[in-house]
Amino acid sequence: MKISKRLLLPTLLLASPLALAQTPAPTPNAEARAQDTINVQFRGSLRDAIQKIAEEGGLNVVVTGDLDSPAEVRLKNVSAEQALRTVARAYSLKIDQDSGIYTLRPMTADEKAQGSAASMPPAPPLPSAPAVVPVPPVPPDVADEVARSALDEDEVKERVREKMKQVRRSSRGSRDVVARGRSLEVKEGETVDSAVVYGGNLVVRGNVDDDAVVFGGNLEVTGHVEGDVHAFGGNVVLGPGATVEGDVSSFGGQVIKQDGARVEGSTESFGGANIGRMVAGEIKENIKQSRRNASSDEDHDEEREERGGNSFAGFLLTFAMLFGMGFLGQLFFPARMKELGAEVRAQPVKNGVVGLLGALALIPTLLVLTVTIIGIPLVLALLVVVPLVTAMGFAAVASEIGTRLPVPSRRKTQATVLALGLLILLVVGHIPVLGGIVLTLATLVALGAVIRTRFGHRPRGMPEPIISDHMPA
Repeated sequence: MKISKRLLLPTLLLASPLALAQTPAPTPNAEARAQDTINVQFRGSLRDAIQKIAEEGGLNVVVTGDLDSPAEVRLKNVSAEQALRTVARAYSLKIDQDSGIYTLRPMTADEKAQGSAASMPPAPPLPSAPAVVPVPPVPPDVADEVARSALDEDEVKERVREKMKQVRRSSRGSRDVVARGRSLEVKEGETVDSAVVYGGNLVVRGNVDDDAVVFGGNLEVTGHVEGDVHAFGGNVVLGPGATVEGDVSSFGGQVIKQDGARVEGSTESFGGANIGRMVAGEIKENIKQSRRNASSDEDHDEEREERGGNSFAGFLLTFAMLFGMGFLGQLFFPARMKELGAEVRAQPVKNGVVGLLGALALIPTLLVLTVTIIGIPLVLALLVVVPLVTAMGFAAVASEIGTRLPVPSRRKTQATVLALGLLILLVVGHIPVLGGIVLTLATLVALGAVIRTRFGHRPRGMPEPIISDHMPA
């Protein structure tokens, strides 16, 4: 059958749309599928890790609650939704999705108890979207970490306190390294006894003979640790070639063990935002308490030094005063000072008893004199005279002690024996209990000698009567 040329052109124009409609749509190539996955390597706060995933995957994410605990994320060739889901499971987060907007918040205690691990509702499938890649199962260490997030708070705090005390006691060697408020690295080929960091990260590439501990930071090991490895408020990353002969634990983070790492002891991780906040608060409180204790110790040291300085100054002042009184007495009253010395040497016990009675009688005497107008000047005179003459008698006692010391005769002057005697009395006087007894006895003997000799002016017997031969019998 022949078709008219006039009908050919309209027929082709009408059939072309149908032909185009039946043309199969192009299938997405491998390059387009590769753009649906992301690679994330991040270490920092949990909030920043979620923001990093959202930026890499182009997701709309809203974060609520306190998510400032340390986190470390290393994911390759996974979708952004899968990355969010995995991080939520590891850190006990709840995810809600509404029209392509994802909201993340810390799970409540009831949600944890019910076992509602962080999950995300599946997005509605697109008609021409490729098949959804199945989510891999949560690694055992992460699942164990979520289960341990409800660990007893008192137990965690106790372990943090005990470890900080142990570290403070042990980290005092010459090869111990300690960093506060900054990060620390044990370089390759370097060997230390122990490594401790407060408020920073620790990287061990060399050898640690004892423990490696971090409070408030992450700990990475690619070298050799002969003791334990602990991170309080951070993660522990065991790189290829890392060897730990002791235990490995992380409170408020997780233990990430890469291929080739070897741990001879146990491995524990207590993760979750609540554990992280609790550990951070406990570390902060312990650091403050340590600073207060250190400041208190410094104050006590300064106080002891000040007391020691004041005690030495008082010693010198007392020595100078007594030596000056004794030297002036020997200079201006040599006969009376000699009489006092002879009395002390002859009857020390009797002088001590008289001195005790005189001291006891002095108190009521002063009280009686103070009630009369005439007696007030006498009270003032006694308050000045009695200490002065007692100091003179004390110098006499000291001179008698100095005289008995084995000093060469050519050097045994009055000043020398006085100084030596005073020095012995004052040094013995600083001995607890015994010193007070010795000084009290020496003072009573000095006061008794002053009273018995009337300050060295005692009359020598009674005058004999005058009898004349011319007087009648």
